[in-house]
Amino acid sequence: MKIVLLDPEHILSIDDLHRAFAGTLGFPEYYGNNLDALHDCLTDIHDDIGVIAVDTELLRQNVGPRRWKGFTRLMADLQEEKKLRYAEDPFGKE
Repeated sequence: MKIVLLDPEHILSIDDLHRAFAGTLGFPEYYGNNLDALHDCLTDIHDDIGVIAVDTELLRQNVGPRRWKGFTRLMADLQEEKKLRYAEDPFGKE
């Protein structure tokens, strides 16, 4: 399983969030750095993918509330489609 760890120490913007996915999962150079492109790349991967978001309140602030909401909606949709596993604060809040 490939794991994408979203940690607010390293995710300071929406661009950082996209870089975390692209770097961990080896997205192509033409990756569009938006939610539609993220959806397309994630659904093209045939490996098991896990996404772990820690300290989600700070992540939401760093990324922006509207963008975080869109991101979490995408994660929920992909999890429902069995394309990945998504966990928020699996170790509790600090």
